Amino acid sequence: MTREQIVTEALQWLNVRWQHQASLKGVACDCIGLVRGVYAEITGFTITDIIDYPQTAFYYCRDEKLYPELQKYLVEIPVSDARPGDIVTFALKETFPDHHLGILVDDGFFIHACGDIGVKKVVQTRLDDRWRENIRHAFKFPEVID
Repeated sequence: MTREQIVTEALQWLNVRWQHQASLKGVACDCIGLVRGVYAEITGFTITDIIDYPQTAFYYCRDEKLYPELQKYLVEIPVSDARPGDIVTFALKETFPDHHLGILVDDGFFIHACGDIGVKKVVQTRLDDRWRENIRHAFKFPEVID
């Protein structure tokens, strides 16, 4: 699996409708479902384990659920080493656990399933200072050829 394959596949998910815990290309996904779906499309292997997380977990939960689940399937890397095709996690407040993630497509953008009111679809977003300072962790797929 190359980084180019990951980015190319992630771009094909743009405008897919956001739906909590979905992961179906052309139909619907959430941020975790996007990563699961991209992986499945490239490798043919579907991760069937569902992370049991409420849609708004970050509003009241201080337990890290996303991070330990990602550690099961992905290879953690230093955030400073993250490159296109890698996955970054976000916590939009210091006291929140990781609760969002996206796939880097180049130094300035990432693709993520956005559940915000009025958006609710997979979008490409500029990785501006606000997003960068909220990155908590970075991962790569184990099959990535560097």
